[in-house]
Amino acid sequence: MQQKGYRTTIWRYARIWFLNLRASIKKSNTYKGEIVVRFLRTIFILGIQLLLLTLVFGNSEIYVGWTKAEAYLVMGIWNLLNYSGWAFFGINLERLESRVLSGEFDFTLLKPLSSAWFSSFYDFSTYSVISSLSGVALIAYYFVLEWGTFTWERILLGCGGIIVAFVFWYAFYLLLASFTLANPRNGFLALVKEILGLAKYPVNIYSNSIQMIFFTILPIAFVSTVPASLIIGRMGVSFLIIGAGLAILFVRFSYWVWKQNVRKYVSAGG
Repeated sequence: MQQKGYRTTIWRYARIWFLNLRASIKKSNTYKGEIVVRFLRTIFILGIQLLLLTLVFGNSEIYVGWTKAEAYLVMGIWNLLNYSGWAFFGINLERLESRVLSGEFDFTLLKPLSSAWFSSFYDFSTYSVISSLSGVALIAYYFVLEWGTFTWERILLGCGGIIVAFVFWYAFYLLLASFTLANPRNGFLALVKEILGLAKYPVNIYSNSIQMIFFTILPIAFVSTVPASLIIGRMGVSFLIIGAGLAILFVRFSYWVWKQNVRKYVSAGG
C-alpha cells in the first residue's frame, strides 16, 4: 500500500510531538499511583543489576580491562538509553503489531506525515522516564568517583557519544519493527531487545571476532561501550565522528526498509 505524498517541515514535526507530549503527561496524571510503583521497580532493577556486576567481578577490581566503576558507567548508559528509548519510541513501535492487525495503521498512511515518524513518536511514556533515572544514578556515581580526572573535552565527547547511541538505538528498533508491516507476529521486536541487551556490558567480554562484528555489521558497541570509552578517555573524537556517520547511515537504511515494507502492507480493508 502506498502512502500519499506530503510536504512538511521539522518545526511541524516538533510542534506535533510537543502536543503529543502534553497529552501523554495529562494522561499519566490520571494514574499517579503508577509513579510510586515505577520508583520501587526501578530501585529493584538497579539492585539486581549491581548484584550481577558484583558476581561478575568477584574479588577483582578489574575485569577484561574495565574497573567496576567503569562497568557501572557502561550499565548506566545502557539503562538510560533503554528506558528513555522506550519512553520516546519503544512503546509506540511495540504497539505497531496490534495497530496493523486491527487496521488502525491504515489511518496512519492517510496522515500528511512520515508514517515511520508518526508510528515511532505519537505517544510518550512518562513512567519510563522514571526508570531511566537508574541510568542517571549509575552515571552520576561514576562521575563522583572519578571527578578529579575529568576534562570538559571528555564530558562533551561522552554526551555526543550518548546522543549517537540513542540514534543507533532508534534505528535498531525501527529496522526490525518495519517488518511487522508486511508480516505481523514475526517476533522481530523481541529479537531487537535481545540484541541490544548484549550491549549492557563492555564488548571486551566477547572474543575479538565478535567485537569486530559489534563495531561493523551489528554496531551495538556504539550503544554503550563507545560512549563510556569517550567519557573514560580511551577513545577520541575520531570514534565519535565514525559513530555519527554510521548512525546516520543506519537510520536512513532503516527508513528505506520501512518504506519497502509499507509498499508490501495490505490494508485491513483488503
